[in-house]
Amino acid sequence: MALIVLSELKAVLGIGDIYADSIVQECADAAENIILSMLTKQEWGIISHKRDTNVATLTTDRPHDLYVGQSVTIANCGSGYNGTKTITKVTEDTLSYTNAGTDQPNHSIRPVGKLTASQYIDYSLIPEVREAALAVASDIFITRNGTLGQQGVDFQSPAPYRLGRSLFTRVSGLLGKWIDTNAMVG
Repeated sequence: MALIVLSELKAVLGIGDIYADSIVQECADAAENIILSMLTKQEWGIISHKRDTNVATLTTDRPHDLYVGQSVTIANCGSGYNGTKTITKVTEDTLSYTNAGTDQPNHSIRPVGKLTASQYIDYSLIPEVREAALAVASDIFITRNGTLGQQGVDFQSPAPYRLGRSLFTRVSGLLGKWIDTNAMVG
């Protein structure tokens, strides 16, 4: 799911082929990572796991809305737990699935594991999300390759730093209803 097409970003920046594609692509990738990290998604952290009588039970970092029979992908929990699994039992913040192996007591996972369920929305098809990603990519490119964010020409007042907290504020109106309130801090 690419939010930004390289040729479109080059057109918005008005740079043609002056800069290497790899430089522009890095700005696009960074912007997509920033924007996608703030959007609602079917993803939870896994804070602990255990195995008892060939059933693995994972504890999520917050309540989930998963259901019995749903397939989920588990990562960063150890080879005995990772992979695509079908849920056999759920509570508010746990899920269980069949998992053959030696019994293991409940123990923490640090850094947290990752649980992903099917995403039913393709953000690359949402115009306001794409526009927000383009705006962020443009700011990243301009700050990286331009004079903004550096000392002013008169050396008395610095130009504004474009990649600070205000970066999100400038695009939050576009992202409005798509923002994941669980991803926001403060």
